[in-house]
Amino acid sequence: MRRQLLAVLTPLLLAVAIAYILNPVVIWLEQRLSRTLAVLLIFLVFFGISFVFLARFLPMFIEEINSLVMRFPRYVKQVQGLLDKFYRATDRLNLPQSILGALEISLDTIEERLLANLARIPEVTFNVARGLFTFFLVLVLSFYLLRDFELVKDSLYYIIPRKSRSRARKILHEVDSSLGKYIRGQLILALVVGALIYLSLLLLGVEFSLIWGIFAGITNTIPYFGPFLGAVPAVLMALLTSPALALKTILVFVIIQQVESNCISPYVLGKTMGLHPLV
Repeated sequence: MRRQLLAVLTPLLLAVAIAYILNPVVIWLEQRLSRTLAVLLIFLVFFGISFVFLARFLPMFIEEINSLVMRFPRYVKQVQGLLDKFYRATDRLNLPQSILGALEISLDTIEERLLANLARIPEVTFNVARGLFTFFLVLVLSFYLLRDFELVKDSLYYIIPRKSRSRARKILHEVDSSLGKYIRGQLILALVVGALIYLSLLLLGVEFSLIWGIFAGITNTIPYFGPFLGAVPAVLMALLTSPALALKTILVFVIIQQVESNCISPYVLGKTMGLHPLV
């Protein structure tokens, strides 16, 4: 029951999010066109860009997923080999038994989780196919929501008691202005970081760079720990090739993170939220 409800609500929530993000663009275009034409124009552009993106990168993504699945047994053996080397190294160091025990438990836990997650990779191919259907459903829903955005928004105010509506409108307008700009800024940052990571890993020769770039872009939206989480799988994959490549991969993530934090993020959020970059 919960899965069925989630399957129904997910496209609707995504459509609401898309309509919410694109509504300012529609408002700007309404100065020159009717709202319906403005929405149609945005969707033609959006659909065109999405089609080009999917045509270019979706086959690559599926190919990388399939390749990762096929090489899965080999990677498992490599991970186990690295762990064996680590255990032998710790034995030579004559560390206290308590420390060795804690390390062994931690590494076993990491290994179990890593293998469990890798074992679920075949599900991704099916999820991609299902996601395409959801994508087109979301487009249809978001079109109608965006076309009647103000009507839908006004109808929601009727849930609020009459005497509180005026105050609620004012508060929600302020929240909408700040939150909407922040969300749009974060989406732009995720796209930029994901693209930079993908191109950098591609140049380094890290396998499955597109997967890691997309993953890094998504996790970049998570505060504090997001960049670290985004780096972990790419670094592990590079480590299976060579320690030198792993170090280069770490360096790439550190550099991009510093550039994003000190240059890109202040500029993007400054533009979207109307703040000076130094703030």
